[in-house]
Parts: sequence; C-alpha cells; structure tokens
Amino acid sequence: MKDRFHLTFPRERVPEPVICNVAKQFDVVFSIRRASVDAQAGWMDLQMEGTDEEVERAVEYIQSQGVRVDPIEGDIIAG
Repeated sequence: MKDRFHLTFPRERVPEPVICNVAKQFDVVFSIRRASVDAQAGWMDLQMEGTDEEVERAVEYIQSQGVRVDPIEGDIIAG
C-alpha cells in the first residue's frame, strides 16, 4: 500500500525526531515530497509505503505525538 499524507507540526513538535522514530519503529518506507519547517511550526507532504496495518500503525504513532495527519488526494510530486 502506498499512501500520501500532509503532516502539520505544532511549535512544540518541530524539534522532535518524529519521522526518524517512524523509520526506526515501523516497517514502512517513506519519501518526503515537500516540506517547510521553521521555529514556529512545520508541514510535510509524506508518501508512505508498507502493509495496510503497518502504515496505519505509523500514522497512529505520528498522531499520538501531537502531529496532525491528513490524507492527500492527487499528485503531490508534481505540486
């Protein structure tokens, strides 16, 4: 399964290694397609590939870290 997500990081989560932890804890492959991060907040368009269960577990983990996760429709590579 290949899914795309828009992640929104609040100020207190910007310095945390949330995506690094996903790579270490879950059997998913991800690609950061676009991102913008500064000291105030950040966002990232992320493509994740893995089994349905593992992608779902990774998304739940990201959300549990205080990061908003929204699915993306369409082509984030071209955008």
